[in-house]
Amino acid sequence: SLTPRGGGTGTNGQALTEGIVVDLSRYMKRIIEINPEQRWVKVEAGVIKDELNLFLKPYGFFFAPELSTSNRATLGGMINTDASGQGSMVYGKTSDHVLGVRAVLLGGELLETRAMGSALAETIAKEDSAVGRIYQTVLSRCKAQRQLILEKFPKLNRFLTGYDLRHVFSDDMKHFDLTRILTGSEGTLAFITEATLDITPIPKQRSLVNVKYDSFDSALRNAPFLVKAKALSVETVDSKVLNLAREDIVWHSVNALITDVPDKDMQGLNIVEFAGDDKTLIASQVEDLCQRLDKLMKNGEGGVIGYQVCDNLADINRIYAMRKKAVGLLGNAKGHAKPIPFVEDTCVPPEHLADYITEFRALLDSYQ
Repeated sequence: SLTPRGGGTGTNGQALTEGIVVDLSRYMKRIIEINPEQRWVKVEAGVIKDELNLFLKPYGFFFAPELSTSNRATLGGMINTDASGQGSMVYGKTSDHVLGVRAVLLGGELLETRAMGSALAETIAKEDSAVGRIYQTVLSRCKAQRQLILEKFPKLNRFLTGYDLRHVFSDDMKHFDLTRILTGSEGTLAFITEATLDITPIPKQRSLVNVKYDSFDSALRNAPFLVKAKALSVETVDSKVLNLAREDIVWHSVNALITDVPDKDMQGLNIVEFAGDDKTLIASQVEDLCQRLDKLMKNGEGGVIGYQVCDNLADINRIYAMRKKAVGLLGNAKGHAKPIPFVEDTCVPPEHLADYITEFRALLDSYQ
């Protein structure tokens, strides 16, 4: 068996098999074609996310969403895990931006996918070929089990619990897209080699509000409040990472942007981003959030002890660089005990996040 491997950022060992592991990040790195007018780009599966965005920047576009591992994650890996990340509340997840893929099947046949009318898909399903049989299987199963799929699949933003059978058909059943069953399939259905992706215009205006808390739990419990502020993203940093960052050279680049609060112990941070093309709208959203944070501080609620607004793009990038360094900082913790990465993407509604983390930490503590 041949198993595709991307940047190796996954911690669940998905690419470790008894067969041949094919490292796509070495030779499958071509950006094949771009069409700025129709807003799409075609890439090979080994292209690294940040390198694609570097290529797209002069055209005024980027590929969403943003990952904390974007400087090493490949597009093939993102597609196969249906990667989500910062900005997903607005930009969605990877599968929302994949227009089609080229993949190799078990017998060596090529499979090209794209969105199409259900009638055309039914025609392809009649072909006497591996591709025809695939269309026949997916069409018949997903149609016959449609009601069960709608009722039983978890109502989550991402399909981490199986194949995305829900979105193979459009809601009205008039359109069919085999791509949706390949995104998030972890390489188990076909070997994806190329993808056509839609691209997003770079927002003209960005602002961050760095909200400081008296505890990590307060930062987590404040997340739903921040989500309701119509932010692009909310990133939480706990006290352990903050303290490790303070001891690292990276802190010199952000210490003026995340200053300590006099007579208060900052134990958590929420990085809240607003972005778009309407400068006035972004300014009003930031102002509205700041007024609500002032009210919480005045009443001593929510554990909020301070905040800082950041509008400078270079400063915003510095704060995110500190956030991206989090995993590396944890690995550099002093002493013989080192963190072991073993839990990957977790899907939890924001209102349950704090309780989930508390319960999960208690479980970890019970095993030391």
